[in-house]
Amino acid sequence: MKLPSVWDVLGEEERVREIFKRSKDVEKALRSAKFLNPHEVLRICAEEKLKSLGYRIVKRDEAPDWIKKVGSPDIIAEKDGEFVIAEVKYSGQLERYSKAKNARFIIVTNVEEGNKVEIWGIKELEEM
Repeated sequence: MKLPSVWDVLGEEERVREIFKRSKDVEKALRSAKFLNPHEVLRICAEEKLKSLGYRIVKRDEAPDWIKKVGSPDIIAEKDGEFVIAEVKYSGQLERYSKAKNARFIIVTNVEEGNKVEIWGIKELEEM
């Protein structure tokens, strides 16, 4: 199989973005990707969700220094002076656990304050 060119990947990103914007269906966007991995498709869907909420996607070099100092999040967005940083994680393990319908599912991590963390799953991405 021939490796895709940069133009193939950039074109696919726009195609996947349009598919998600029209269909609001994450699984359809994931299935349509040939060259993009699931992480990139979820990033695209999350960017579109943030845009639908009135946020503007900010490039890292345009972000405030206090964001640059904490690292390179997958997404930086801003609306009315409020910034959102998003780290996209695609995990088969998390997907599998989320299917246990009769159990609460808790993700434990080393963030300082869990109440400042939102988790967006497929359902939240598709609600626009």
